[in-house]
Amino acid sequence: MIEFLYKALAKVGYTHPIHPPVTHITVGMVIGAFLFGIVAWKLRHQALAKTAHHCIILALLALLPTVFTGLMDWQHYYSGSWLFAIKMKLALAVLLFILLVFAFGAGYKAETVTKSRVILYTLGLIIVTAIGYFGGDLVHGGRTDDKKLEMLGVEVKAEQFTKSCSACHPNGGNNIKPHLQLKDAPQLVNFQTFLSYIRSPKARDGSATVMPSFSPEKLSDRQAREVYQYIVKVLKKS
Repeated sequence: MIEFLYKALAKVGYTHPIHPPVTHITVGMVIGAFLFGIVAWKLRHQALAKTAHHCIILALLALLPTVFTGLMDWQHYYSGSWLFAIKMKLALAVLLFILLVFAFGAGYKAETVTKSRVILYTLGLIIVTAIGYFGGDLVHGGRTDDKKLEMLGVEVKAEQFTKSCSACHPNGGNNIKPHLQLKDAPQLVNFQTFLSYIRSPKARDGSATVMPSFSPEKLSDRQAREVYQYIVKVLKKS
């Protein structure tokens, strides 16, 4: 069902993750609750206090689809691999839900913003910031510094590697099995060997692995070659 949805979206030209756009609703509402709450607390403004409370309600309503689309992207792009950033995002999402429930209770029928509500709004802002940090680390954590590329004298763009591989293999490493570094993998002997492997990943004993397969729809031959060139020309020399 999940793969069918992603294929359907790809057919209409949407090939990006679903989760990031949805997160803006929850994050925006938490930020709104914080800003309106601070002003309402300072000015004792009842209307703004209600606005802050309404932001909390909207954040609660948006949290479920935000988490659901995040789980979908996790299964589709990372094959359910328990990366550290994923664990942190899930834990923080649960914490955010609990905090929003408390914030809702504190603001229910309240006419003014109290100091305790301001604290709840502030904690909410901190949590969504932390979630955003780990989300960014998940996508961009493996990006090699541009100066490093210049020093190597290699003109290879890292975008495709960052998008497809860096979450599990930052800088050519391996978050799942640290002793099996990507840049030392025997599958890099040539491009065809590499391509065959990513199309149908198998362990050295022939068993299944946690690495997801990259079909031509998910990663074309041209994109796969970009990834391969980046690994062998940049990461293996770093």
